[in-house]
Amino acid sequence: MLPLYRSFFYRGVIFSCSTSILPIQHFIDALNLKNKKQRITYLYDTLCKQINIFYDNKNLCDFKHDYCVVQRKKMKYKNGCCRLCKHAGPNGCTTSNFTCKMFYCFSVKEKNKTLSFADLPLLKCFSLRQRFLLRYEFFSSREEILMDLWIESLFINLFRVYPRFISNIILRRR
Repeated sequence: MLPLYRSFFYRGVIFSCSTSILPIQHFIDALNLKNKKQRITYLYDTLCKQINIFYDNKNLCDFKHDYCVVQRKKMKYKNGCCRLCKHAGPNGCTTSNFTCKMFYCFSVKEKNKTLSFADLPLLKCFSLRQRFLLRYEFFSSREEILMDLWIESLFINLFRVYPRFISNIILRRR
């Protein structure tokens, strides 16, 4: 029912729920934000906070001397997957990228419990196109991702988003 609740029919409605035993306060807060850009920003930041809380004080990639567990075996390059990102700094990532926070290689997923997209029910507040973007928007800044989520035009996406997808695919093959 979320697409209906986000529509203009419920523009003046303030949602509330006082009897639920499920943690749905984030859904209610998101639905009460009637400005689309504010709602997308709120959802994105809340999802990033949930991921940060889940992975807080966990070193799943087992970094030692700038080499992850896989790269210590191969000894090719430092900083694991992040070596390709322009936002990688000496103290880690300089931007908040949801897709990068959700990505872990197969060796890490075999050894540890990682979050999946199904573990984050707040993603259902996004449209299918927005969920697709959130799944494959690697190495982009927070502002670029929020702009891509906000713009609904397929024509604009052809010139804005898909070239970044192609460059990410090319970078991934190196």
